[in-house]
Amino acid sequence: MIRHYAPLIGLRYGGSRRKGAGSLSGSILVSFISRLSMAAMILGVAVLIVVLSLMNGFEAELRQRILGLVPQVSVYQRGGIEDWQELAGQLKDKPEVSAIAPFVEMQGLANRKGKTMPVVVYGIEPERELKVSVIGDFVKPELLAELSQVSTSPQVIVGSALAKKLSLDKGQSFRLVIPAERRGRGAKIKVLKVLDTVHTGTELDQHLILAGLQQAAQLSSVPDRVTGLRLSLSDLDLAPQLRLFLSQELGYSYYVSDWTHTKGNLYHGVKMSKRLVGLILMLIIAIAAFNVVSTLVMVVIEKQGSIAILRTMGASTAGIMTIFVIQGALIGLVGAGLGAALGSGLAVLLPEMVAGLEAVLGFQFLQSDVYPISYVPSDLRLEDVLVISLSAFSMSLLASLYPAWRAANIGPAKVLRYE
Repeated sequence: MIRHYAPLIGLRYGGSRRKGAGSLSGSILVSFISRLSMAAMILGVAVLIVVLSLMNGFEAELRQRILGLVPQVSVYQRGGIEDWQELAGQLKDKPEVSAIAPFVEMQGLANRKGKTMPVVVYGIEPERELKVSVIGDFVKPELLAELSQVSTSPQVIVGSALAKKLSLDKGQSFRLVIPAERRGRGAKIKVLKVLDTVHTGTELDQHLILAGLQQAAQLSSVPDRVTGLRLSLSDLDLAPQLRLFLSQELGYSYYVSDWTHTKGNLYHGVKMSKRLVGLILMLIIAIAAFNVVSTLVMVVIEKQGSIAILRTMGASTAGIMTIFVIQGALIGLVGAGLGAALGSGLAVLLPEMVAGLEAVLGFQFLQSDVYPISYVPSDLRLEDVLVISLSAFSMSLLASLYPAWRAANIGPAKVLRYE
């Protein structure tokens, strides 16, 4: 007997095209099923990696971009905050708070050439706003600074999707209507000039108008006050605890909101979808892996004469089992390896592929008025690739145990009687 015969024979069976042994039609069928099992595993592993990378991308964009633009924690006071500097001084001592900025927020209507769109006017103090948001990634700081300049025709920055709907461009003007908040007061109408447009790739592009803090305050019902304070945190996950603490500390006249109220459902929805989709696709991989059972059972039937001869030559039960476990492991290794390579490549190229397809078709798959972002993100993570690949390989290994046990229990005398 040749030492280490089991690995050699197992690798030969796994890589063989099975010609010249047994029934030709049977060999072709076994070879076809083996390759089909391997192809199914490659496809399952690749699709799972791509989908998880896509879900990771949505989750990362939500935390980094969307939650970088919308307030993480906001503090409001009924009737507006009169002395926001004093309140900011009180809040900045909290260890969770990294930066604070005032804002004025109101809803209105933008009108131009017969087109009217609902908008949100957001007044900011540029220097402080750059510390609490990532708006500086989309608008040049010098343009933000120009928002604070007081003039008869205030300049504003308009969301790109809103500007497109109103046919607005830089330097053009439009009318802003702010409805009356109290009975007996008329609506305020102001002509605003477009300083620039901002494209964040999020739903904010549909309705956002950025203005200077003083300019926005003049449009509100309380010109000498700000709507609230925006807090940036060192850790986003601390927002709910800080909201509860501030609500108790500041008293009934204040109202505190955090991102889990405004975007929490979306964030948890993405995480739940990631888990459910991952589970479903892992089951698909499991089905592909357990196709190895049918493949190896057919190989055992085809090779039972050879198995019987090996047993008469002194091959042990463990040795026979090792032959077929190695064959199953080889299918799993190739399937998981090629699937991981294919899936990783597709995950890295996915944003460019989708953008190219959108350019060819002239159609945008994700619209920011329906979805939170208008592009397809992808975040390939090494731990996902390793977990998926190892899981697929382990399933193939487990699936090979029953056929291997069946091969090891073949009776040589009964098989060779008919050879």
